[in-house]
Amino acid sequence: MISDLFLFKGLKEKEIKEIISFLDSPVHFNKGDTIYSADKFEKALGYIIKGKASAVTDNDDGFFMKAFPKGSVFGAAAVFGNGDTYVSHIVANTDTEVMFINEQTLKKIFEKYPKTSINYINFLSDKIRFLNRKLRMISCTSAEDVVYKYLIDNMPDSKIVKIPVSFTLLAKMLGLSRATLYRGFDALEQKGKIKREKNIIKVI
Repeated sequence: MISDLFLFKGLKEKEIKEIISFLDSPVHFNKGDTIYSADKFEKALGYIIKGKASAVTDNDDGFFMKAFPKGSVFGAAAVFGNGDTYVSHIVANTDTEVMFINEQTLKKIFEKYPKTSINYINFLSDKIRFLNRKLRMISCTSAEDVVYKYLIDNMPDSKIVKIPVSFTLLAKMLGLSRATLYRGFDALEQKGKIKREKNIIKVI
């Protein structure tokens, strides 16, 4: 539901309904349609109302980078500023509906409901921290370090990580060969840092 959008955290139900009442209608995309690309995008926050999408590399391979299930958002970092290109290529994996909240509308919301601007800043701050963790991963000196940092960064409170993609795709995501990825897992398991059962990893 659009009322679950991070922008509305801490607002009263009446305020949320007021904001939703003047938002544009969702935009429908068929499976396989491009939602955003480097030269086809709008300076707007996108919220997945229905269906799911994914960010892929902007080339012939279309390599998977990130999933956007129902209830997730994209475009927050590209709304404000002077950039004239978009960093990701986002495609609809199924028939998908997206609610777009453009820059002008966001400014009006921020002015009338200041709490929403704080929510937006918090959201972007979390994204920056996530990217910093990714940069630390890039600076790792071994496959073992890369794999371990990936697990730590994606580890829930249960410390059980379910790998969401195939190991072939995970290897590409981490910049490793599949054999090197497996060696990294094997080394961690031998050192007692993880326990592995197929795509379920227990961080010790």
